[in-house]
Amino acid sequence: MAFSVRITGYSKATKEPLLEMEPAWWPVDELKNDSRLRASDAHGYLDYDADLSVEEARELHERYKPAATQGVYDYGPWQKLIQPMLKELDLALGPWAPEFSHFHVHVFEWESGLG
Repeated sequence: MAFSVRITGYSKATKEPLLEMEPAWWPVDELKNDSRLRASDAHGYLDYDADLSVEEARELHERYKPAATQGVYDYGPWQKLIQPMLKELDLALGPWAPEFSHFHVHVFEWESGLG
């Protein structure tokens, strides 16, 4: 099985999602060990979830941001995908932050087909 991370930012005004993305550079193992994320296996897969304040989401973004340009991610095709995501997160957690009530972090297990 494989794991991925999804971040969803919710509107203060409408309670609807304003932002949703899967930042591949956020470290799954570190997030799974974060005490704020709660494990569940309601659908037969192991997932971890937390609702975080804008400040908590900003702290994670700043902590993991350097990884977006290192290692396997320091590659032209990856950067074409990652740079717009980084810009969107920078805006959402910076100048647009007052528009958000909170961010949901979801670490989810999925079938990779490898085994």
